[in-house]
Formats: sequence, C-alpha cells, structure tokens
Amino acid sequence: MKPTEFVKVNGQFWGEHLRGVSEHLTASHSRELPGPLLFPRVMVLTETPDWNILEFTGISREYRSLEVRRQKAAGIDQYFADSAGSTPVVILREADVYQDATIATETGRSALRTRFPGAEGLIGRELVGTGDGKLLQFAPGNYSVLNRVLLASGQRLHWTFLAIAIHRSEPADKYRDFLQNLVNSVPHLDPVGTFAVPRGELDQLIKADPFGSTYHQSLHKTTVGEFLQQHEAILLSAFDATQLIREPVLEAEDGTAVTPDFILERTDGTHIVGDFALPLLETAKDGKKRRRSTTAVGDGTQYGEFFKNAENRAFAKTKYGVELNDPRRLLVTTSQDAVEVSEADAVEVVDYDTVLRLYLAAKS
Repeated sequence: MKPTEFVKVNGQFWGEHLRGVSEHLTASHSRELPGPLLFPRVMVLTETPDWNILEFTGISREYRSLEVRRQKAAGIDQYFADSAGSTPVVILREADVYQDATIATETGRSALRTRFPGAEGLIGRELVGTGDGKLLQFAPGNYSVLNRVLLASGQRLHWTFLAIAIHRSEPADKYRDFLQNLVNSVPHLDPVGTFAVPRGELDQLIKADPFGSTYHQSLHKTTVGEFLQQHEAILLSAFDATQLIREPVLEAEDGTAVTPDFILERTDGTHIVGDFALPLLETAKDGKKRRRSTTAVGDGTQYGEFFKNAENRAFAKTKYGVELNDPRRLLVTTSQDAVEVSEADAVEVVDYDTVLRLYLAAKS
C-alpha cells in the first residue's frame, strides 16, 4: 500500500468510526459507560521503507476531527525508539493485538516501580523480558496493534493510545477489512481509539480549563515558562513530586552556567533535572518570543557532570534550596518523535502524552 493510500484509508475509516462513537455512545449510552470517554486529538501517519505506521496522540475530552500529521522515519525500530537487540520481549505474529498491557524489559519494569509509582494503574497484562533490551520484533505480514499499551525500556517510557504497524506490501482493501474486524472485535462500550476515566474527581479535572491547554496543536504558541505554569499540577502528580522550580539558572564555579527547563523535587527527596524537546517558544534577551530549537540529549548529559562538583551543588542549594546529589536527567518530547539516546547517556526520555496519562492514572 502506498503512503497516500494509507493516509486516505485511515482518514476515512477513523473519522467515521470515532464520530460514530461520539454521536452514539456518549449520547445514548452515557450512563452505561464506566465514565467519560476520552478521544485522540492527532493522527500521526509515518512512512518507513518497509512499514506504514498509524499512531493516535493527544487526548481530548470530546471528539474533534483528527488533525493529520505525516512524517517519515528510517525504520520501524527507529520510530518506536527500540534497540537493535536480537532477543525481543514480544515477537509480533500475524494480526497480533495487545491491549491494556505493559511490554517492558526487566530494567524498564523495575524503573516503573521506583520512578513512576502512578504507572501501577496502567500496567494491565505484563510482558517482561530478560533479553538484550529490545521490546518488539516485527515481521512482514504483520498487522500489529498496540492499543493502550505501555512500552518501558531502561531509559524510555511511552504509552500508546493506539498504534498500528502494517507492512507496505499489504493492499489497502485488506487493511481496511482488518480495521473493521478490529473495531468489531471489542466490547460495544469500550471502542477502539478511546478510553474511559472514572467519574468523580477525575471527571471534574478533565472538565477544568487547564486540561484543554494540553492539546498538542497549541504547544507552538506557548513559552517554556507558560507551559510549566499551566501544567505544574500534571508534572508534580506524574513524577510524584512536591516542588517544581521553573527555568533555573545554575552557575558553575568556572563562571559558566547550565539552564535546564525545570527541576522537580520528589516526595522521596530525590530530584529530576529536565528539558523539553517540544515546539515551544522562548523569550530572547530583547524580549521577543522566538521558536526554540529542539533540545539535544547532550543537554541532559551535561547535568551529570555539573552536579558531580560539590561547589556547584552548594550553589544550587543556596539559590534554590535543593540538594541535588546525582539527580535524574529527563527529556520530555512529543509522542511521535524518536530521540536518539543510549543507555550509557543515562537520560530518561518520556513523551508528553505519557506524562499526561500518568497524571490521569494517579488521579483515578
């Protein structure tokens, strides 16, 4: 199937399906649902030399026509930011569907317990591997579906709203039949491409104005400071933190400075030093707002060297009241961006949709 056909089939099918769910279930069966249905906001369609990949990103409390984004990737492993190992946790067979599950390396599963305690509400069925760090192995003929699946390696965490990978040799009509069989196979009150949240406190939080600002299409209009201010509660909850320090300036004893986007102090007394690789604005010295360049992973690795120095740590404690001994280093990016990072860099990578999903899980 050519990429243009892939775009056309998905645009028509998912538009009709999600619109129908919204008009039928949320209107006629709202009392039968466990809680409000959340819908995706963006449909990302990725072309690789051998695979076409669909992924839903963004979270909306009501159905809106999906924004479509097209992009290319060098390969399917690069798209899923997977390692090049030979011993995967999951070997994807023909028409495999994984739903409400966690696929993790042993290191990744251990990290969930210590770094993201709120993730326990998302674990579902567990598939944990002892191999060489590789999570997924795809093969020609696959129609591989990851529906509400948490992918966790040692340094990377990604929750998929819905991701489908199809080999490019598969014809469009066969793919459309597969999609129809997929949506027909699930319970009527739990349609593919949605998830329900419990009624109560979470229901009220979703209706509040701050939740509306989390849609991806508005990020490019936001500065780092504004983003942190708008989403402080989400970041604190997702990372089990008690304090957020916005855009600190940390001076070294040699007169240089490092400027992470934020510092989080967690309830266990540990700290996270983080940056965003999101399409945010920054305010220049002349006061004008300009598009910032994507944060490189190298920016995260330098923090490790900075905090090895006792004088640097003392400066941070005096200025901000935090004792940063070997803090975790974090890069927050968009769901569809594959950021090159190795385990040796010790920089954690998590996308914004996963942060938001961790927040919702912690409040459920």
